[in-house]
Amino acid sequence: MEVHHHPHIPTHAKPWKEYLLEGLMIFVAVTLGYGAENVREHYVETKKALISAKNLYVDVINDSIGYEKTKTNRNKQDSCFEIINAHYNNNELDKEIPAVYAAHAHITRRMLYQMNTLALDEVKSSGTLKFLESDELKAAIQRYASFGSGLKLREQREFSYIDRMLDPISTKNFEFNFNRAAGDNFRIKDNKIVVTVPIPANLKIMKKDQLDWDNYIAILGMLQTIRLSTDVDYIEPTQKQCHELLTQLRNYLIKHDALGE
Repeated sequence: MEVHHHPHIPTHAKPWKEYLLEGLMIFVAVTLGYGAENVREHYVETKKALISAKNLYVDVINDSIGYEKTKTNRNKQDSCFEIINAHYNNNELDKEIPAVYAAHAHITRRMLYQMNTLALDEVKSSGTLKFLESDELKAAIQRYASFGSGLKLREQREFSYIDRMLDPISTKNFEFNFNRAAGDNFRIKDNKIVVTVPIPANLKIMKKDQLDWDNYIAILGMLQTIRLSTDVDYIEPTQKQCHELLTQLRNYLIKHDALGE
């Protein structure tokens, strides 16, 4: 005859200490799991921040090069104006038509480097900034970013002036092909503009009788004044902040053994 055994069901309650121990173990397990997840998330975000810092470092290096090239080109533009202005003051412009062409072509070029904001915007918008483990670096990034809008405004100011005041003179009074060639092929030697391409025998200022030299020099002088203001108040401070950020980024990457990765 088959015998059925019923499971033993305890009829007495657990001691309260046992309940407390079980609850404590569950609490510890949950807390440790939550903490481990936070540590893992922080590690991942910190690694992402390091990658973003490296990308920003590359952009800022290129910015530094761009500002320096801009300063060199703009200094050459200033030199061209000073030479042409000296010819004007000495009533020599009619004798220096090739130099006028070269100077005009170079002076009217738009040369104002704008910072690369791709990595900069990514750092600011993605929340990466808070995971950078350097308050000095964070502050340097924010300061540098603040200069971007100023450069854009100055670009609009300068380029708009050239559009309105100088482009009409370029199309009306300067022969296009030589104007373009002269702007790329000249050097400054002994405070003179030396054109290094063949000069057409019949080169002249077109519609010369309609070009007011006094007004022309005044327009160029105002452009130089605008550019000087841009150089002193915008480009130089931006370049200085760029170098500071570059130093902060380099030190941060070296500290985290990530500069050469």
